[in-house]
Amino acid sequence: MKPESDAFVIAESDLEIINALQLNPRASWTQLSSVLDMDSTTIARRWRRLVSNGHSWVNAVAIGRTHIFGYLMIRTTQDSVADVGELLRQLSCAYLLARTEGEFEYFVGVVSADQKSLDTLVCEHLAADPGILSIRSRVGVKVYRDGFSWEPGALGQAGRARLATASTQVAAAPADPTEFRESDGALLEALGRDGRASYARLAAICGTNETAIRRRLAQLTASQQLIFRCDVSQQAVGSPFEVIFDVAVDGSTDELGQLVSSWPEIRLLVATTGTANMLISVWLSSLTQSLVVEDRLRRIGSVRILDRRVSLYPMKRFGQLLGPSGVAEGHVPVAIWGAGGILR
Repeated sequence: MKPESDAFVIAESDLEIINALQLNPRASWTQLSSVLDMDSTTIARRWRRLVSNGHSWVNAVAIGRTHIFGYLMIRTTQDSVADVGELLRQLSCAYLLARTEGEFEYFVGVVSADQKSLDTLVCEHLAADPGILSIRSRVGVKVYRDGFSWEPGALGQAGRARLATASTQVAAAPADPTEFRESDGALLEALGRDGRASYARLAAICGTNETAIRRRLAQLTASQQLIFRCDVSQQAVGSPFEVIFDVAVDGSTDELGQLVSSWPEIRLLVATTGTANMLISVWLSSLTQSLVVEDRLRRIGSVRILDRRVSLYPMKRFGQLLGPSGVAEGHVPVAIWGAGGILR
């Protein structure tokens, strides 16, 4: 996917479409038309343009119910920066990836089955790469905000309520108590690439009928084994800069998490292990804004900012590969390291 121009900025009406799909990623064009001040044909056309330009997308992430998140800082040799970056781009368990300035070349979010699997990933798989000099790791303890909950705030309360109600009704189907099946493989792969693929297309890909697809999707989403997300490029929403803060919280991380999670700049807010026990990522319109964020954090008495780094090149978000200009250009399915079976 290629952008029409690097200066492309999403129109307010396009932001409304994106916001609506964040609330209900598989809503029909007719459902969206009942909420937005546009007809269904116009909505569909605008969405196709956003997708073809790589500025927005819907995909499904199959991470199951049992896993842990790890956050890695990776330092490479000078002549291995590009090679290590490509290795991490293709690593299915690396769901977040950014090349950063500072002591470490890469910031990586990974998902593994358990502590032992995370240890194997870091100390055996990644450490064996001759281009990697060192890895600093920490484990996620509690997520207060992530890309799934970030929104541009373009929809009014009435529209949000109608879409949220429709989404809840879909998710209220009986949950399947079983885990993923081997037969889910083709379905998960297709939805990872296009979370809005029609039931007819999914049925054709999986060699079954639409009723079976609808039933299986209802089971997987109700059990929260499969999560749909609508995301957007930073540039298109006027926030081309990402800054990652390592913060030490001397008091309650829950209190800080509840306070800071409502800030509109926040993309990732997670309590972690380590001296820097809170990881914060923000999207900003300018680097100068990072000073404002720092000042707001420092005014919270229990907070110490231990480090901050600028993301020079965000390379992957939940399986979506991003090009140098920040737009979607490919896909690598997210898979849990060490899970085995369908999620490996």
